[in-house]
Amino acid sequence: MKNEKTYTTGEVAKRINISPVTVRKYAQLLEGKGYVYTRDHKGWRQFTDQDLGALEHISTLRHNNHFSLEESINQISSLYRDKFSVLPSDMAIQEETSLEDFMKTQVEFNKKVLDRLDQQEKRQAERDQNLTIAMRGILDNKRQIASAKQKRWWKFWK
Repeated sequence: MKNEKTYTTGEVAKRINISPVTVRKYAQLLEGKGYVYTRDHKGWRQFTDQDLGALEHISTLRHNNHFSLEESINQISSLYRDKFSVLPSDMAIQEETSLEDFMKTQVEFNKKVLDRLDQQEKRQAERDQNLTIAMRGILDNKRQIASAKQKRWWKFWK
């Protein structure tokens, strides 16, 4: 790691086309979630290619996919905690089986969610139908009451 190229805040800002203040803000938020940066003898952050990729990914999530800053930071910090990386070369190194397992789990989860949504839609349709029946009953009762009042009124005036 000693021979790994590092970048300053200004260099990172230029490379991913955001302001240095934004780089520091993203870095500080990531650190708050457990992300660790190397630092120089003055205590300043030294960004590696992986750090650069993480910050670039946050910027992309924020601007292209319209994720909130909190969602973007949480996603990157989660990848960091799970020892994953946003760098393409690192993604190739990760075990394919863990990704396949994740995908299978995700598919199962999605099926369960869809089943629940279907059940919820059926319950809502039944509820709407029952509500319509109840409303018709109320309207019929009101009509009957109004009719009875009108008949009494006519009897009174005759």
